[in-house]
Amino acid sequence: MRPWDERQGRVSRAFDEWKLIDRDQRTFLRLGLEFSTLEYDRLWRESGEEPYEEDGPDQLESFEDKVGGLHQYDFDWMHLSGVIRDAVTNFEIYLEKAREEILAADGQPVETGAESPKWGALRRFFAQIGVEVESDDVKQVRDLRHFLSHRRGELRTEELRLEYQATHSDLFPPWYVELDETRVTAALDALADAIRGIDAAVYECTWGRRRCPALRP
Repeated sequence: MRPWDERQGRVSRAFDEWKLIDRDQRTFLRLGLEFSTLEYDRLWRESGEEPYEEDGPDQLESFEDKVGGLHQYDFDWMHLSGVIRDAVTNFEIYLEKAREEILAADGQPVETGAESPKWGALRRFFAQIGVEVESDDVKQVRDLRHFLSHRRGELRTEELRLEYQATHSDLFPPWYVELDETRVTAALDALADAIRGIDAAVYECTWGRRRCPALRP
């Protein structure tokens, strides 16, 4: 059996499933930002073209009413944050399914439980085949996901602002992690690079020549 090769389709089933979702996430990221710009621009123009009424709302007031006070910066931030959270979930699901695939190849099929394995259990499992799933890049992205999920990206201290490299003026420090398309794409790329490295070992233990007996689930 020849070694892992993504172009030739010599990958795990878990990788195939992850890759489809990764493609959808990247398209969702791009289209969501494009739709946001088009719609916010349209609503702003529409508010400016409304007939004048004495004591009626001005353009900004009309626009804010149309968007419910949610300006494009905030909309985009929520969209970008959601993509990162979903990408980390996709990464963790890949590990879970790859684990099941390896165990099945080892004659230890496992039923899919109601709850996913904890992160520590996944790390310990993959360590048995010589793979560290938590590289520095993966840890950074997972930490960011945790921060976005549990504190909604809130930056209360200067230490946190420095940690997440948020740019700000001395007078008006930011209170949320600054996200843009470039930063989110870099996070997606970091997770993708990690999975490609992991899957080479997964493929060897499932469809390749290597056998990984006596694994502990």
